[in-house]
Amino acid sequence: MRLREIPGALALGLLASLVAHTALYGGEHAMGGAYNELLLEVAAVGATGFVAFLAALAWMGTGTTADGSILAARLRTQLPGLAPLTVAAGLWFLLGERVEAPHFGAGIVFILASLLAASWLLLALTRSAVRLLAGAIVAIVRDAFAPRTPAWFRPARRPLLVRRRPLLRRRFARPPPIANARA
Repeated sequence: MRLREIPGALALGLLASLVAHTALYGGEHAMGGAYNELLLEVAAVGATGFVAFLAALAWMGTGTTADGSILAARLRTQLPGLAPLTVAAGLWFLLGERVEAPHFGAGIVFILASLLAASWLLLALTRSAVRLLAGAIVAIVRDAFAPRTPAWFRPARRPLLVRRRPLLRRRFARPPPIANARA
């Protein structure tokens, strides 16, 4: 696990543990018991802060990229892998189960499977959200500096005829035809 993956693992791990707990127990009881509201607030603040962090990185990195997919690939390095996310979700799940009242628990296999499934689903959603965020920020930055397209177009200027000096004093080589003469 790299150091830059830790904030994402902590923020997304809490969300994954909440999703896994809901999948396992449904509406039977709330994760964390009396601390459920605190866990939900921490999850909301952590997820919002992580998205704001990714948006700030994307905004600063748009000048060096030509495409949103390049920026999304650079931002994906900030996301944790499946193993660190599952471990963080497991630790959050253990913390939530530790502070709530004793109850009938699910089997360890079901808990691990639900944590793994929730982590994989959340990671897939986060990767697609990062791709969407990078594309949107690149579109915003490029559109902000695009020139305004006028509703009308000025006709193109025709180049002036350039007269050369010898043509200014041109003399007839012969007199004009008689047909043009006045009587």
